[in-house]
Amino acid sequence: MKKRPTKKSFYEYMSERFNTKNYRNTEMYDTLLEVIADASSDDGRLMELAELTIMNKTDRLIYRNKMACAGIEMTPMQVDEYLATVEYGLEYIT
Repeated sequence: MKKRPTKKSFYEYMSERFNTKNYRNTEMYDTLLEVIADASSDDGRLMELAELTIMNKTDRLIYRNKMACAGIEMTPMQVDEYLATVEYGLEYIT
């Protein structure tokens, strides 16, 4: 596994990805660390997370509805941020 990502590098990535200045979401950074740990623990889980990053717009809507059924309400932007976080986190898995 690569060295643990810093908050600074993650925030810079997210700021650039979403064309915003000074992205700061500590909860999403915590999610990043959870994604890295989760993906590192099991190859099956790694594949599940990797598949999330290639979803199209319709698949993202289905995912959002699936999460809502599980009691996790997310806006479309939150889904996009989560998927960007997963994508970034997978870079730290060897």
